[in-house]
Amino acid sequence: MDVKGLVRITDKLTELGIPYALGGSGLLHALGLVEQMNDWDLLVECPKEKLTEAIQGYSWQEQTSGEGLFASEYRIQVVPLSIDFIGYFALRSTKGIVKLPLGKREGSTWQGIPLSAPETWYVAYKMMGREPKAELLYNYLKHTDRNEEIIIELARNEMMDESLKADLLRLLG
Repeated sequence: MDVKGLVRITDKLTELGIPYALGGSGLLHALGLVEQMNDWDLLVECPKEKLTEAIQGYSWQEQTSGEGLFASEYRIQVVPLSIDFIGYFALRSTKGIVKLPLGKREGSTWQGIPLSAPETWYVAYKMMGREPKAELLYNYLKHTDRNEEIIIELARNEMMDESLKADLLRLLG
């Protein structure tokens, strides 16, 4: 995985004032929970046009989004660098669309890149049915400082399934 390419792109995001955070298997790797990563998932909160300005000069392609489980506004992949941008991260539950906060983990960076909140990715992996990754994050959260604000924000989401809300609230003790 090309860390230098990732850093170049995130530097451009910072320069353009685009809010972003590293999530997915990159987050798991940064937290020391996994060795291997599939790709770099960068959550972004900006209009698609602003992101395409940031990645000008790179080979990219838009991915399907907004259908089935995945309800994010857009997904763009920079193929040569294995970077997947997820614009306004959201998933569908049995009740409706669950918008997931960017939720930067306060003060946490990896290679200078802000990390997304593990709480957000616990919910995402749980909703996607990726139990092993969800379990890794849940166990991590049980034994580290948790972001209570994000847990409460997520648990208040009316579109989230009740069992997942209960799991989140158990983290608060």
